[in-house]
Amino acid sequence: MNVVELKENSNPFSLGKSIVIIIALFIIAQSWNDTQMSFMSLIDGWQYMAEYIRGNPSIENSGFFPPNLNSEDLITYGLSMLETIQMAIVALVLSILVAVPLSYMSSRNILDILIPGKSPIQEFTKRVIYGSATFFANIFRSINEIIWALIFVSAVGLGPMAGILALGVHTAGVLSKLLSEGNESIDPGPVEALTTTGAGFIKVLVYAVIPQTMPHFVSMCLYRFESDVRSAAILGFVGAGGIGFYLFDKMRAFENGDVCTIIIIIVLTVWGLDKFSAIIRKRFI
Repeated sequence: MNVVELKENSNPFSLGKSIVIIIALFIIAQSWNDTQMSFMSLIDGWQYMAEYIRGNPSIENSGFFPPNLNSEDLITYGLSMLETIQMAIVALVLSILVAVPLSYMSSRNILDILIPGKSPIQEFTKRVIYGSATFFANIFRSINEIIWALIFVSAVGLGPMAGILALGVHTAGVLSKLLSEGNESIDPGPVEALTTTGAGFIKVLVYAVIPQTMPHFVSMCLYRFESDVRSAAILGFVGAGGIGFYLFDKMRAFENGDVCTIIIIIVLTVWGLDKFSAIIRKRFI
């Protein structure tokens, strides 16, 4: 690359880049205006937020502070938080069982290993597999966990199982997308080297693909586990178990001291899981 080409490629104010910047700024400005976003509204309404947090002095436990520190309630909320974590664990396992095969079927380079060749039948088969896998993955992740929870509650009733299934389906779609991107970014060298020796799909997958994708796989699974814990804490709003049931119940009853306690438990749990995930990432990535 000569000096002229280098200057053109590094110029942030080239015609093409300027057009993209202008279009992006226009979209942001139009979105800001259409959604009636205004920091002044937040500033003007700040006092009402403060009053809500303080609560009504004449109504017991209507304020967020001090939080409810009753030992029996703390045990109840702690056990429900444990149930929330267990829901996220089971949901993650189920989602991995679905997402891994989907991620392979929605990765073009993996399909080329599974179905080598360029004949019309082979190309058609790969397009069908790829299209079907991406279609189902898009459906899984496009529908919010709460909607999935409502659907599963109607099937299996109230309780953690509905929440687990809702988290599992949604997370399977998200993980499928994330893992397929990791699959398609691997170095093709080891794959080609094994393929030329006549190695089958399983051997290529085990010795050339998985070793390269494992750090990405671990990182994405840990990220989704943390996300599932947060999401599981909300699914209780629709009767899908976990600490969200108590959070919704106390918010509805305006028992904000208990709401503050539950929020603190959720924050501390997510913080602890983040530290635990960091240790695992340091070990495997």
